[in-house]
Amino acid sequence: MFTGLVEQVGRLADRRTTPYGQELVIHAALSSELSMGQSIAVNGVCLSLTGRGPDTFTVMAVPETISKTTLGKLPMDAPVNLERALLPESRLDGHLVQGHVDTVCAITDASTQEGKRIYKFQVPDGYSGLIVPRGSIALDGISLTIADLHESYISVAIIPHTYQHTNVNVWQTGMHCNVEFDILAKYVARQMTACRPP
Repeated sequence: MFTGLVEQVGRLADRRTTPYGQELVIHAALSSELSMGQSIAVNGVCLSLTGRGPDTFTVMAVPETISKTTLGKLPMDAPVNLERALLPESRLDGHLVQGHVDTVCAITDASTQEGKRIYKFQVPDGYSGLIVPRGSIALDGISLTIADLHESYISVAIIPHTYQHTNVNVWQTGMHCNVEFDILAKYVARQMTACRPP
């Protein structure tokens, strides 16, 4: 479980194809603090640590993960948002994020309005029911609040701190981000469709 508060931005240092998927080698200062088997969110995707060096760590992305996220398309040296799993005694300053990506969304517009950076995302068909105005959403693992909601798109406002300390500073029109919708919305939607009175 994560909070969507990015600890650090790493860089994709290497990608190796294996019979089990892709091994991603991430260059990051926090590498020396990690342990084998530990969970870490990479651009919002929960992955397990399979290797560690003094300034890099390795995670395995299975074919399903590659097909459902942006990880398989990242160019070398791409910045990636990193967050270690939530400790039970930690403050929940973001929102509950599982690291289980639901889909990817395209950035359709990036603009500045009254000093705020506004990003608009196209929402794929079938997901609009999981979004509410001023609700929570995780984009590339960043806990954000939905500023504007329409049937086919959402927009989020990015504060300067988030822009400076995450990979938002490379976001541009046409790029795709990993999306995880609020777990509470997903449970409610499931209950509404699956549970019928006897």
